[in-house]
Amino acid sequence: MGTGVSLYYRVAGTGVDTAIVLHGGPGLHSRYLESAPDELASRRVLIYYDQRGRGRSDAVDTAVQTAALDVQDLDSLRRFFRLSRMTLIGHHWGAVLAALYAKRYPAQVSRLLLVGPSYPHPSYLFWAATLHQGDKAVDRYLAALRAGQDSADPRGFCSQFWGFYFSPTPVVAPRLVREFSDDMCDVAPSALRASWVLNRLVARSLHGLNLRDTLGALTSPTLVMAGTADTARVEAARAWARWTPGAREVVLSGAEPFPWLGARRRFLRVAGTFLDGQWPDGAVTVTDAKPDARSVAHRPVNSP
Repeated sequence: MGTGVSLYYRVAGTGVDTAIVLHGGPGLHSRYLESAPDELASRRVLIYYDQRGRGRSDAVDTAVQTAALDVQDLDSLRRFFRLSRMTLIGHHWGAVLAALYAKRYPAQVSRLLLVGPSYPHPSYLFWAATLHQGDKAVDRYLAALRAGQDSADPRGFCSQFWGFYFSPTPVVAPRLVREFSDDMCDVAPSALRASWVLNRLVARSLHGLNLRDTLGALTSPTLVMAGTADTARVEAARAWARWTPGAREVVLSGAEPFPWLGARRRFLRVAGTFLDGQWPDGAVTVTDAKPDARSVAHRPVNSP
């Protein structure tokens, strides 16, 4: 890549349009996503990659890692594949990266599909703090950190606690932890050790960012997909749609932060329709700025 760092990537599908899939974290990698939208590759090319220093990409100096470098890498990837325009599919942190990129390079982005996006503003952290987080899982996580298990046994630590990448509302449901543990932890121990550091450093590099201003500057058609879960997550996703000009939202019955779980057929139908250039049935405009879920008004739309 033009940034001097080799990035792992995988290409699936054929077609005229190309979408680049951005994983969550920031310290995770793309493996856990590779089976989620793959069926969308029947009519388009999907490019998955591990962001610098994560997963199977080159190790980097974690002391200088920033979100700005992730944006730079994404543009290097675009140029590597000789794409004039591309769709971005961002999950969790990947939605933030997609927004940062689309603001800086609006002419290169045809549309944005943001799936289970992370919290867009610190105000939602208060809501999250009032929710039940699975106290026993948190206690086990903190005890494992104190014992140094993240360094001594990174794979074992990851298999139990990868859900804490999704702080401040970590994934602690046993079924979800088991379902994703193999994919989340299927990288070298050195990458797992670095990933916990990268998770903190990339997030810290965003200190002072007003994401609302970033979203307000976006011009590409944008669809936000969220799963039903706690109020904080639902309202956070709703804010993404409300703050992005012209954006629409679809709420699925799948589990947050993985809306495709439990609602796979609808996820694929909704995502495929949007990627084909149409607003899917059920896509709505969020028109009310109040944070009370009961006061949010929705208006159906029929075309982009």
